[in-house]
Amino acid sequence: MSIPYPLLFLALLLMYMVYSEWAGLDSRYPVAAALGLLVVTAVVDALGNVPAANALAEYVFLLLAGGVVLLLVDHLRAGRKAGSDPEPPSVATGPPGEATHERHGSADQVLHRPQQ
Repeated sequence: MSIPYPLLFLALLLMYMVYSEWAGLDSRYPVAAALGLLVVTAVVDALGNVPAANALAEYVFLLLAGGVVLLLVDHLRAGRKAGSDPEPPSVATGPPGEATHERHGSADQVLHRPQQ
């Protein structure tokens, strides 16, 4: 009986993704692993073992897909946190029609440096 290694790898990756979200791990780890495995895939291909390189390329694809999903989940979670806690509106202090933020100098203004 042949073991379907890509399916086994996919199951392990899914378990890692669930654990990663639960534990709050950095979602870029699968992408970094995919880049490292991509280098190994290129070396294996350069050595002439094309079937092994093709198998490793499948794992690279799965890692990249998992990393993109984790990054998307983090992005959506950060957007939900930002949307639930809006900043209070600022109060305008100047005359109507003028900008309410202060300018801290322009590009053509000379900076004053202390004398040494």
